[in-house]
Amino acid sequence: MVIHEAVDTEKGFAITNAVPLSGGRSVSLMSSAEISTTLEKLQTAEIDNPSSLKWDNTAEFSLVSLDRRWGFERFFEDDQLASQGENPITYSVGKSSVDFTAFLLCLIGQDPAKYYRTARWSMIARRVRMLTEESPRSRRIDRLTGDSLLDFVSEVLGVTTLQVSATKGGADFEILANSFLFHVAYNMDIVARIGMDSLLEPRSIQRVRRGKSSSLDAPRKSYKADLVQHYLMGVAAEIPLLEYLSYYHIAEHFFHRVFNDDLVEQVKKGITDPSFSVRRSRDVQGIIKTVDKALRQTREEGGFNEPKALQLVIERYVNLPRLIQDLDAYDGAIIEYYANNDVPFAGAGKVALRDASEGKVHDSLAKRIYKVRNALVHAKDGDLPKYAPFTHDAELLKEIPLMRLVAEQVLIEHGKAL
Repeated sequence: MVIHEAVDTEKGFAITNAVPLSGGRSVSLMSSAEISTTLEKLQTAEIDNPSSLKWDNTAEFSLVSLDRRWGFERFFEDDQLASQGENPITYSVGKSSVDFTAFLLCLIGQDPAKYYRTARWSMIARRVRMLTEESPRSRRIDRLTGDSLLDFVSEVLGVTTLQVSATKGGADFEILANSFLFHVAYNMDIVARIGMDSLLEPRSIQRVRRGKSSSLDAPRKSYKADLVQHYLMGVAAEIPLLEYLSYYHIAEHFFHRVFNDDLVEQVKKGITDPSFSVRRSRDVQGIIKTVDKALRQTREEGGFNEPKALQLVIERYVNLPRLIQDLDAYDGAIIEYYANNDVPFAGAGKVALRDASEGKVHDSLAKRIYKVRNALVHAKDGDLPKYAPFTHDAELLKEIPLMRLVAEQVLIEHGKAL
């Protein structure tokens, strides 16, 4: 898949043109013995998510650089950092190992269509052609450290990993890896996080809608600048928490309006009801109680009922058939995911978007979104579910398409024709 010219032979996987290396070396084959050995080692690994492989004495984590100036790995250049003590720990940052590279290939092989026709995959294909074809642009890879074809694939994929090794078994490698990342951020002001490389991230909504700028029309609506800024921050965010909250702010912008409008409608409904009479004190008291309850709630909660306000925003501005259509276009299985899966870190329940009762959908959708939001912004220690940065990113990434598409409808609904 990564090297389309690879063929299966009796000796293993071979490529048509050998890759030239430094020192007159070359690589063109991944032997059957190497494949078996690598797969056997992967079968003994503890795999929590696509970002990590753990064994008894060592672990390897995929890193996402959050440093805008340089790639995180450039500061280390294959240097190793070793601690002292009874159980010395060694840390190294660089390109993925043979084992981790094989693991990535297995992930890609499970759903190759997910990765093809993306900007990152096109770049990988160009690098493969440049390094394997006999052309003036071909060059040897001076920094390739091994003679395995997997070493070459590792260079092509360009995934940065952190390898942590301990002399004795039983170490908590995730804690050690995060301690290392904090230590580096504190001392060098450069940041990376454990997470999926962009090669393995869920496909973006952009690729579902437009592939080329030539397919764009000129905008036909104008939008409020502050809402656009929140939306742009969400699209540009590299951290899922920031992305989710950026989209949530768009819906939150209208909470005060819809809550007040709803209160006005309740009062209007009460005073226009045929049974209402201004001459009966109990009828007037009923209207006063409705208003007083809303004002008391505002005073006690420091605002209005946010879950109710969110539900009102969804009811007023979100078209459920369009939301379902957009989610289906993004991922044909994601609506079933929402219907069958809770959000454990938020204590948020399932939402059956295809439910026949719109009122029930609005209610469950608002509750799921609001509870996810609460888990992201509240970090108090206690019994309530809460979000752990990076640890819960895979789960949070599943919630972002839902929040983004809701926010988009709210934003578009308030656009003005040019």
